[in-house]
Amino acid sequence: MLPAEILSELKTTLFAGNYNLLLGTGVSFDSLNRRGTAVQSTQKLTEKLCSLKKVSSQTPLSRISLLLNPAEIKEYLTDEYLGCKPGETVTALTRFLWKTTFTFNIDDALETAYSNNPDRAQSAEPINFDDQYRRAETQSSLHIVHLHGFVREPEKGYVFSVAEYARVTRNQNPWMHILSELIASEPFIIAGTSLNESDLEYYLSGRSTTSPRKNRGPSILVEPFPDAVTDSICERHNLHLVKSTMAQFLQWLNKEVGKPPTISELTLPSDANLFFPKPSNLEQLAFFSSFELVRPLNPSNKDEVMSPFYYGRAASWMDLCNSADVPTQDELRIGAKARNFLESPVGPNKILSLLDEPGSGKSTCIRRIAYNLSLEGRIVFNLKSNSNIQFDSVISCLKFINKPFCLIIDSVADQAAALKPLLDSNDIIKPFVIISADRSYRKDHLDRLLGDLNIEYFSVSNWQPDALSQLIERYRKAGLIGSSLAIHDPTAFTRTLKNDVVAIASCRILNDFRPLEDIVKSIWNHATVATRRTYAIAALANHCYSEGLFYPILEAAQNNEQLEEQFTNTSPLPLAYSYDDDDYVIPLNPVIADRILAVIGREKQTIMLEIFGSLAKALAPYVNRQATIDRTPEAKLAGRLFSAEKVVRPLLGTLADDFYEAAKDSWEWNPRYWEQRALLMQTINLDVAIQFARHAVAIEAHPFPWTTLASLLIKKMEFKSTHRDMLYDEAFELLKMTLKREENHGWRATPHPYVVLFNGTNILITSGGSLSQMRKDFIKKQIEKTIIFFPREKQLIENCDNLLIKIK
Repeated sequence: MLPAEILSELKTTLFAGNYNLLLGTGVSFDSLNRRGTAVQSTQKLTEKLCSLKKVSSQTPLSRISLLLNPAEIKEYLTDEYLGCKPGETVTALTRFLWKTTFTFNIDDALETAYSNNPDRAQSAEPINFDDQYRRAETQSSLHIVHLHGFVREPEKGYVFSVAEYARVTRNQNPWMHILSELIASEPFIIAGTSLNESDLEYYLSGRSTTSPRKNRGPSILVEPFPDAVTDSICERHNLHLVKSTMAQFLQWLNKEVGKPPTISELTLPSDANLFFPKPSNLEQLAFFSSFELVRPLNPSNKDEVMSPFYYGRAASWMDLCNSADVPTQDELRIGAKARNFLESPVGPNKILSLLDEPGSGKSTCIRRIAYNLSLEGRIVFNLKSNSNIQFDSVISCLKFINKPFCLIIDSVADQAAALKPLLDSNDIIKPFVIISADRSYRKDHLDRLLGDLNIEYFSVSNWQPDALSQLIERYRKAGLIGSSLAIHDPTAFTRTLKNDVVAIASCRILNDFRPLEDIVKSIWNHATVATRRTYAIAALANHCYSEGLFYPILEAAQNNEQLEEQFTNTSPLPLAYSYDDDDYVIPLNPVIADRILAVIGREKQTIMLEIFGSLAKALAPYVNRQATIDRTPEAKLAGRLFSAEKVVRPLLGTLADDFYEAAKDSWEWNPRYWEQRALLMQTINLDVAIQFARHAVAIEAHPFPWTTLASLLIKKMEFKSTHRDMLYDEAFELLKMTLKREENHGWRATPHPYVVLFNGTNILITSGGSLSQMRKDFIKKQIEKTIIFFPREKQLIENCDNLLIKIK
């Protein structure tokens, strides 16, 4: 059915669980409805409804369905397709691992097949067309997205064309957009549907011969009766045609590739005697979906020149195995502290945190320490990028660990809130040390959340001349130095690199030791417009969230037929896939990305505005309230992208509000959008800023918008001599609600509401206002809490002392 080379690519992707499905009624033909007759095809259903309504038999289902009254919908749609008995085709589907299943079918045959099969590879989680987007928590859960509606949720209605979505949902339909973006680049097996259907034409419109990713298997169309039109469409959309039914194809596939691995075989480390007694299989799956066990590897014979490490990326485990990195004093110093604690633990479990700028080598450093510890036989777990620490799943495994261990956490500030209960837990018996890294500016955040724990900070040391000489020698051996002088006299060139972080030094070695700014201008000028835009979007995403941008979002944000070429080292503006999750994209060299972003922000603000707008629009279908609660990668990225003070204003300057206005249609549901717009507007028009903050509060009664509104009301008190009491009254009540909500929910206290409360109270008293005894008592109590919660915040403590004198 498929040639050997295509089958080999398909097998790799299939066994990794990276294939998506798009299914039509053809896959249900051998299933039975609850009356015991074959499930009706779309064509037969359409003919029946046309006869019922006495209209032309050529009327499409999308139109005739609009004529049905509620009783007819129940009889001809819901009752007809509810309670199906699964046939051979849908049952066979349950034996394979799939990423996501999209279906045009409204029947429940596939869901029943999953629930009936004890040997199913995954558990089915049905999703209706108007449900919010959500990620599967683990690979063991399969989302089955019903694009036209689902008989088990008839109250939501049925929608039989893309054009009809607007009739039943007021908001953007996320799954329609997500499928159209996924199918452009991701591997799909399409079966049971006609290529003549308008829906399928819409979804395939973004897929071209160049849009599919090269690091995935081919997309397949399974069609038993193809014709010349089918061949033409397959060629145009880069689909490989298989002439058979889906049942026949799956039988052939099973025979050719064998039984696919289970999720346990893919996820759990083999022969790892880590826990005693062993946690349940589900508990281990949840843990190892977030963490990987670091293990020694066998050296690779592959040509090291092709390693992205030489071009500015953090070292992979194989790079470390092959000793591609240069030993540093930092890895020796931090590694020694980790060993000392694991061998002779004194005091509570320890955090060692390496903080520095992008490109300084901090990620490679902590990965090298992890790898060296694994070589010594120690237990080391590395938190995968885009993963969150889920307290229950982590505790359920780590409490059974049989000896001291180490956790490696990059971008640790994103996990800080979850680390506090983990480190405080009495369930974990064996001592452990956390080796972490992050950008320098996040130290304040880490201090606020973890400052009272056993944490020690480090920064990356300047590279010494002998280390720089070793770095140049690595590139000489790899044949990557273009300067003959540097080859013959490397010592002379070490002096030119002595003030550079390692990512800049590496970039300069590759580019004849030229100054970085010259290199940035050169590579920018050598790139096409589409390549520049794509890279800038990836750079902006990386600036906001360092773990990467979902590939389909990047592709949707910028049409670029040469996108795949950017994943080669020879591209002037190269990109790379995340080590832990190759669905996510990062700039190959983070320093180059930051410099280019700075140049665009400084010299090409109109282009920067377009880049912001493109990223925000492409990101929108993936972010909703639940995604924010779940802290998905897309929600984290959006949170930073809209940050007025840290991202938007610094990069967009006077065009900052133009970005918020352009993003309004897609993001006005989000209270953070209005909060950040309010914070931006406060220096331009404070009254408008307050109104934006009120709107955020109206959308969501939450401490964040409450505190934002309170801070703006207090700011108005500074400039308005009248009605200060009224402004303070409103701000006080908002902050009181905020602090009570934090306390009642057991949330870790944050200093901002305290700062706003004390500042507003000081302004009120200084301007001649007064406080009731009840408010005085409340403020005194908050001052006591502040001293306990934030002992390191010296300025805040000093303000508390001064305020306490004034209100006594």
